[in-house]
Amino acid sequence: MVRNHLGAIGDIWIALEESEDFATAERLGLEFAKDFRLQEDIGWAPCESCETFRLTMPVHDLMELLKRLHSEAERVLAQSVAERRASEHDARVAGRFQLGYDACEEVLADLDPG
Repeated sequence: MVRNHLGAIGDIWIALEESEDFATAERLGLEFAKDFRLQEDIGWAPCESCETFRLTMPVHDLMELLKRLHSEAERVLAQSVAERRASEHDARVAGRFQLGYDACEEVLADLDPG
């Protein structure tokens, strides 16, 4: 999910140069900074044997990131089957979003049980 979001990094340039939407550029910059920080903790290459990761980012930043990723995954998963292309790639993406959604819920519950 983080890598998926990082794929939209060009949106910063669009916000800055094409639309001069500096508030959006700033928001995206903060989001991408957190994405990079988490990616650094979990690694850039998939690690099938990794069961845990040492997360070093501040809890507040991690919670904001997980809430955003959780919300993005929820939107993707809520799309009707008719809206999604029926392909193997989309099924893998949906599976990753489901795993991400579940992981966000677990970590958020551990960080903020209330």
